Amino acid sequence: MTTSMQSETNVLIAGAGPTGLTLAIVLRRYGIAVRIIEKAPEFSIGSRGKGVQPRSLEVFDDLGVIDAILASGQTGAQVRIYNHGKLVADLGMLNRAHKLPGIPYPGVVFIPEWRTEAILRQRLMTLGVSVERGRELVTFEDTRAGVIARVRDVVTNVVEPIRAGYLVGADGGRSIVRKQLGLRFEGETKEQHFVLGDMEIEGLEPQDAGHAWLHNDGLLAAGPLPHTSTWQVLAEVRPNAAGEVEPASLELFGRLFAERAGRSDVRLSNATWLSNYRVNQRLVDRYRVGRVFVAGDAAHVHSPAGGQGMNTGVQDAYNLGWKLALVVQGKAADGLLDTYAAERIPIARAVLQRSGTGHSVVFSANPAISFVRERMLLPIVQLPIVSDAVARKMAQLDVNYRCSPLARSEELRLKHATLLPTHGGEQASLDDWLRFQRAVQAGDRAPDARGRDGRMGTPMRLFDLFRGPHFTLLLFAGKARTDGGYARLAAIAGEVTERFGDDVRPCVVVVGETHLASLEWKEAVLLDTEGEAHRLYGVGAEGLYLIRPDGYIGFRSRRVLVEPLLAYLDQQLVSPVLYAR
Repeated sequence: MTTSMQSETNVLIAGAGPTGLTLAIVLRRYGIAVRIIEKAPEFSIGSRGKGVQPRSLEVFDDLGVIDAILASGQTGAQVRIYNHGKLVADLGMLNRAHKLPGIPYPGVVFIPEWRTEAILRQRLMTLGVSVERGRELVTFEDTRAGVIARVRDVVTNVVEPIRAGYLVGADGGRSIVRKQLGLRFEGETKEQHFVLGDMEIEGLEPQDAGHAWLHNDGLLAAGPLPHTSTWQVLAEVRPNAAGEVEPASLELFGRLFAERAGRSDVRLSNATWLSNYRVNQRLVDRYRVGRVFVAGDAAHVHSPAGGQGMNTGVQDAYNLGWKLALVVQGKAADGLLDTYAAERIPIARAVLQRSGTGHSVVFSANPAISFVRERMLLPIVQLPIVSDAVARKMAQLDVNYRCSPLARSEELRLKHATLLPTHGGEQASLDDWLRFQRAVQAGDRAPDARGRDGRMGTPMRLFDLFRGPHFTLLLFAGKARTDGGYARLAAIAGEVTERFGDDVRPCVVVVGETHLASLEWKEAVLLDTEGEAHRLYGVGAEGLYLIRPDGYIGFRSRRVLVEPLLAYLDQQLVSPVLYAR
């Protein structure tokens, strides 16, 4: 084994799955130097996590890959469920969330994970970074000045020392980073054994629907992979008398189709990927140790029930990325990085609990649970109101950071509100106060809304404003539309821009088709033509919301005052006026 000369980078990422790729893209959009290594010499071809949930679709919108994801995936899938060969449920992914405001991507998109990774890799390449295949992290040392990592080329056996400002382990459930940090990976390994594979199937109809067979020996399921001739097939298998589990193969899956589905007529062929696995439900005790972090499966592993694992990892990276970028740039203090664990560990814990419950319901062989599942749950889940509620819970749109140290709200005291609407003035009424109390809170996902560009007259969404590596300041003009109100909003926007530059981008949100000519500034104007934005954000009179780079509400205020806003920003960002000196 030989050693090459040492190189340097801002951030070294170990693992090039969806989590590592998402993180690399976020960092590169800030101009951060990144290297991303992958131990495997060839990219994965397995379908694995094939469901991209609505919140992850919003992340991919921001990262510039949503069109490719939607073009390569499928929504509105149908699932047919059989009990000992008899059709007992026909579930459509109804997902009527498209009728709800503020949600641009209402349903899960089914797309094989290998395709998602390929799309993310292509996007990363446009930002000047390629995945370094066949590169294994061997050891690392965290120093006060950075992390010294030793990376081995699996072909040449040459070891390269890399000095990085930070190291992120996105290297999966068997993470080297997690193990060398000595993190506790607390949880359990389920008793069940599973086989999983991608293959072609002839004779299974309909070809555009998923199929699941309930059986005393375990579940068998098959789902088509969009825009391919391949299906993903999953089955629970039992060990033999010696405790051995048969390796996944076409022959094994063929027998399972005959035994559990009564379908000896289907023909399986061209297996591109086969795997045996057991379900782990585990979570690390810490996400950060000094300059080293873990994310995705390196930090938490789940049952596949509910399709949450990959999506949770993507959102880990989305949360960590902007914070790490600002700290590397010297625009934020190191303490901002501690909020990564503070915000994401409770989410992972909740996902583990839900997926664990889902696993027990779907895969349990307990006769009592089987009876409840087949006689009660299946009929109930076919009701549109129930299936919609389940879909919305899986969508991860309700994930929030309300308990985060980054979530702050400047409330209007009730005594300062007038009893009746004022119509001609900016003072809030009791109705305004109540709407603001019931609206989205600091720490919540910021909803989308549709309107028009105040300058060009073209269609515009709030998500168009949020897109990119910056905070967005929404200054709601309210319904009064007075010259004085506009002047006050413009003054606040000007002061914030002067102090924080392009790191915080203001936008005035104006009810109606036009804004007053007195609003003369160079910043964005969203014409809230249908009042959708004002309704979703609970604003009747004036108000302001500060949206974080990851699309969550950091600060909100019913009173439009600059001092509380600047105080909040001063705690999160170092003013360019200061760091430019």
